[in-house]
Amino acid sequence: MKTLTSTEEYDLLVLGSGIGGKLIAWSSAQKGQRVVVVERKYVGGSCPNIACLPAKNIIHSAKVASFFYRSNEFGISKENVRINMAAVRERKRKMVRNLVDIHLDKYKKSGAELVMGTGRFVGAKTIEVDLVDGGKRTFRGKNVIINTGSRATLEPIPGLAEAKPLTHIEALELDHLPKHLLVLGAGYVGLELAQAFRRFGAEVTLIDRNSRLAHHEDEDISLGLEEMCRDEGITVGTNAKISRVEGNSGERIRLLGSR
Repeated sequence: MKTLTSTEEYDLLVLGSGIGGKLIAWSSAQKGQRVVVVERKYVGGSCPNIACLPAKNIIHSAKVASFFYRSNEFGISKENVRINMAAVRERKRKMVRNLVDIHLDKYKKSGAELVMGTGRFVGAKTIEVDLVDGGKRTFRGKNVIINTGSRATLEPIPGLAEAKPLTHIEALELDHLPKHLLVLGAGYVGLELAQAFRRFGAEVTLIDRNSRLAHHEDEDISLGLEEMCRDEGITVGTNAKISRVEGNSGERIRLLGSR
């Protein structure tokens, strides 16, 4: 445990170790600057830990599963096909561990210091950090970069928070296949998860409050996506206004609303 009451001076202080912050930290340290990066939980940010790359890992496993389920089309028997979600998850976790190790090696070789803890501003260009292993440290930088990223949020629908729904983080950590997965929101994250779990064999219903899927995209893209979802057996509901959620995720859920 390291506890320092005095303020430590750095050329560059970065709060958050996501893509922008880590790259400028490594390059600045290699140029001889004294650099410290404060990270609350995910070394390297969301992309290698809970978002882009883990999602693509799961999607690839689902793609392989879809080939097995369609193997009769290619003259190959699909008898005894079984999805082991615990193994799917472990494959993803192994990739994440390797990526974190690569990041830690980058910090070591560049000379930038990585500090694990929760930071907050306590003065001009000054951050106090509650360290993960206990104690506090305080840093002041000639330059400070806020690189805290974003996090999943829940719509203020009555009963939704109480139902304890999965966000993308929990969905990528499932060690079993849900019998029926309800996906609220047809942006790219919802679409990815819907397709992946359908390909694993779950019944999937994709619900969006807008008139079409991925509504920020061109209309022909939305139409193509909806056609693809229906071809894969995903039930699609658009213009769905959810007014209330009842039940508990993982047990029984009832959605009340209108179309």
